[in-house]
Amino acid sequence: MWINQTHQRNRKAHSRLWLVVALLSLPVACAAPPVSLTPAVVTGEYGDARAIVAGTLVEDRSDRRYLLDRLRLAVLTLADGYADASQPVFESIYETLRTQGINRDQTVASVVLNEDLKFWKGEPFEQAMAMFYYSVQQASLDRWDNARAAAGNALFHLRDFGTDDDGQRIDTLAIAKRAMAYERQQAQGGSATSGPAGGTRDYLSTGYTVRESNFALGYLMRGLAALQLQRDEEAAEAFNAVETIDPDLALLCEELSAGQYNTVLVVSYGLGPQKVGYGPDRALARFVPRYASDLDPLQVRVGNEPTVEYPVVCDLNRMAADHMWNNLEDVRTAKSAIGSALLIGGAVAANDGFHRKSSSTRDAGLGVLAVGMLLKAGAHVDTRFCDVLPQRVYLAPLHVGGDDDRIEVSVRGRPASRMVLAGLAPPPSGSIQLRYVRLVSERSVPPPVWTVSGAVFYDNDASGACSHTGGDGGPVRPYILGGWCIRSPNPAVLWSYHTDPTLAGLGIADLQELYQAEGIVWRDGLDALGADRHVLEGGRSLASPLAGTAGFARLVGQRHTPYEPLSERLLQFLGRTGGPGRVTTHEE
Repeated sequence: MWINQTHQRNRKAHSRLWLVVALLSLPVACAAPPVSLTPAVVTGEYGDARAIVAGTLVEDRSDRRYLLDRLRLAVLTLADGYADASQPVFESIYETLRTQGINRDQTVASVVLNEDLKFWKGEPFEQAMAMFYYSVQQASLDRWDNARAAAGNALFHLRDFGTDDDGQRIDTLAIAKRAMAYERQQAQGGSATSGPAGGTRDYLSTGYTVRESNFALGYLMRGLAALQLQRDEEAAEAFNAVETIDPDLALLCEELSAGQYNTVLVVSYGLGPQKVGYGPDRALARFVPRYASDLDPLQVRVGNEPTVEYPVVCDLNRMAADHMWNNLEDVRTAKSAIGSALLIGGAVAANDGFHRKSSSTRDAGLGVLAVGMLLKAGAHVDTRFCDVLPQRVYLAPLHVGGDDDRIEVSVRGRPASRMVLAGLAPPPSGSIQLRYVRLVSERSVPPPVWTVSGAVFYDNDASGACSHTGGDGGPVRPYILGGWCIRSPNPAVLWSYHTDPTLAGLGIADLQELYQAEGIVWRDGLDALGADRHVLEGGRSLASPLAGTAGFARLVGQRHTPYEPLSERLLQFLGRTGGPGRVTTHEE
């Protein structure tokens, strides 16, 4: 009897053991990856891309996707030419990155369960790029004081763990090995061969040297902004830092300092590297290039002037590969190492407890095994990354304002990247303007027609009326009435419509009521968070992108399908005025 009862208890205990193992072997839920934006981004369809992001945007500030979603949306909205609309998104990014203790409420969960549970703040290089983009956005709106501050926030200090015996910069795996060796020696009371002074066991918190930032792009933006604010000494200091970091940028710094330009293009190309897990239990992270690095310059031609070349200022592949621009949290290695040890130790202890009929040993073993399984299940690194960052960035100071205002931009050796920018007028005398241009980077198909048309087919608020009024020499007419004008309704615009006899009696209130009946807005007519689209793309906004951007070229540099009325009021108006006039010319 006693033997049978004991046997039954052991069988139940063994069952509990394997039940624990089975349950803990189930995959731990991970953060859902963001929807892929690659097809839209590489073809320049930034309106589609930002609509995708806005459609799944999380509103909860504690959600781990909150900042990642907004960084993607801000970058895409700026690429689409809507610097003003991206303002609230960039403000949210700025406030979030400056918040301290962002993981305070989830510290235990992120360490014990899964790295994916941590609030995403990005790697240091992603944070620096976020501040750089904020600087570009502010400069695009001529807010140079804010641009200077944002660029300064991109120049934070870095952690340098040094080089290997051959003088090569070490990677995360080498740093992890140093950390484990050092901490193991400290735990045993020995002295480490490589590590910080002071006897601490936390190598990753103290085993580095603090370095000044080597973010040349941030220094260039800070220097450029300082020049506009007459802070010449500060600008010179920033440009000197750039030349120290990369001597190949010396000529660019000299050109910026000379000030013989009225326009600056910030041009990006390609897709930045992808974050992947590797090593034991995928506990370490590294960035794998999606577009190859090289030194191919940017080629720029203004009107009939000779082509000028500008060097690569920032290569995100190289930046992400440097351990100084990665987080290196010790939990990435500690979870895997501790998890393996606990699994082995827990299984041995539990088995020993069964054979020795020791319930305390057995239960302790089960507990250790459970913790070990949890740690192993959560050992893999969080591989979320900002997938819309470019592979490279250029900066080109230009002088626009000649007879031919078209600007041709391309990466040397990549004909598909060629983009012709039209409609960018010179800024007021004595000032400069900045535009962000993201080039198409699709490599397998011909580039979209709008990238090289060099035309402005629609009257718009950004560049004004077109001399060809749509190309047929007819009267000016609103797009919703079959014409080629997408300007906001105001008395001056209305006056131009009166050249069409069928619209001679149209009043400003009548015109605005037609727009309102269609649900079309024109004041603050684009909301990045809602991803409002332009009426030319089937949206409800009349807001024009900034001239000199890819978004502007895509919007007005190609003919769109005729507008389809939605309201009975517009249909009745079109019936009274003889229909939409020359609407069929949109497809000619």
